[in-house]
This record gives sequence, C-alpha cells and structure tokens, in this order.
Amino acid sequence: MKIGIIGAGLIGRILAKKFSDAAHQVKLADRKSVVAIKAVADFACVEAVEMEDVIRDIDVLVIAIPLMAIPSLAQALEENLDRNVIIIETTNYWPHRDAKIEALENGTVNSVWVQQQLGRTVVKAFSNIGAYSLLVEGKPKNSEGRIAIAVSADVQNEIDLVMGLVDDAGFDALDAGPLQDSWRQQACGPAYCTDLPIDQLIKARQSAVRQTLVEKQERSFSIMKDLGQEFFDILVSGKYPAGFVDHAVDINRSINGLPPRTHSK
Repeated sequence: MKIGIIGAGLIGRILAKKFSDAAHQVKLADRKSVVAIKAVADFACVEAVEMEDVIRDIDVLVIAIPLMAIPSLAQALEENLDRNVIIIETTNYWPHRDAKIEALENGTVNSVWVQQQLGRTVVKAFSNIGAYSLLVEGKPKNSEGRIAIAVSADVQNEIDLVMGLVDDAGFDALDAGPLQDSWRQQACGPAYCTDLPIDQLIKARQSAVRQTLVEKQERSFSIMKDLGQEFFDILVSGKYPAGFVDHAVDINRSINGLPPRTHSK
C-alpha cells in the first residue's frame, strides 16, 4: 500500500517506521524542509518529500500533527488530494497547546470537527495510545495481552482498511463505530493511553462518561507534574533508556479506576 504521512513528530515517525517494516511504500513530509527531516526518514527507511508531494499517488494519508494545525492543512489539501485517498487522523485536543477551539468547547467531538474542517471522511486511529507504547509494545498477531487500538469512522470500508494497518503496526484493532461516538477514546478517559487488550478496551469505552473527561485531563496533568522535567524530556525525545516506563499510562489507569500494570516501576 502507498502511504503518505504528514508530520515528522513522534507519532508520525514511529508510524512511518512501522508501516515501512510491514512492506508498505511510505512517504514522509513535514512543515520543516526535506533536509530537516531526512535523518528521520532515513532511519524509518521511507522517503522524505515536500508537502505537495506527500499527497500524490497514495492510497492512505496519515495526519499526525497538532489539532490546531488542521484548518491550515485543510486549505492545502483542498482540491489537491484525490477523493479516493483514505485519511487517518491521529489528533487529540489539548486546550493548553491548541488554544481553546469554540466548537470543541461547545461539545463537538474532536474527530467530527476534523472531518468538518477537511470536508471529507476521516478515520480516527492511533490516537488512544502513547508514543512510547506505540514504539515498543507492538506484538505479533494473536500474542497474549496484545494492546488494542480503537478505530472510528463513518465509512465501514475505511474502518476495515485501517484496522489492517493497526494490525501491521503490532496491535489489535477495535472497530469503535462512528466518529460521533469516538469521544469514548478521547483524553483522558478509560480507553485513552491505558494500554488495554481488546476485551478490556471494549469495556473501557463502554464505561466512559463524557462529562468527566475535562476533569480527568486536569487530574492527569496535576499528577504528572510530580514526575519531573527529566521524565517529560525523555518521553518527548523518542529516545528511551533501558528500563524506561511511561508512567502516564499508570496515571491514566489510576484516575479511571483500572487495575495497575504488573510491570510498572
């Protein structure tokens, strides 16, 4: 499959490597120059290209950029992206980073808003797993305890295709239904970055209470501050030392009343 990825940050570069390892043909672009992302692309064994080239001759486009950048990207994609290309969006809404977006503050579901901005259907995937887990926790199909990733969209054949890519990346895929219901895997609910196998992820989504999500985000941030700057520096670097544990997973489990991981440190 021919895949274009916009965004050479942690999620974009990890997905580029995983899809390349699964024998897909991958192109990577970023608002930075090709020269600036060449080392990242070379490590992932993918092609670094300009933004206008990443959307040409592809089957799937992955958008791995901050939510606040979606409107400007929509303008760039308008009339230039083939209508048959399936779009995967990996975004989450963080008001402290994205600034407050009125529609989202008034109740529009994150990915529904993204779909509205782009003016075409999108698939929400790879949004309920952290970068560290996405990088290191993938397992072969049918492995015990394989982590599941939720996939939401309004077009079933798009869900089906992206579920295959989730499997290629080393995770079980959960058909999570339409975008309107995708709030159930938004930050920081029980289905968000809690690294659950598929049977538990199904239950976690069912148990989500939308009115509590903002309060849980605030609780999560408050607790995570105690981890210190060094932890955050490592987490966002993508360079993880031996024995590293992403305690954000443990915090998200704790605030949602989920059992602790046995390997937590």
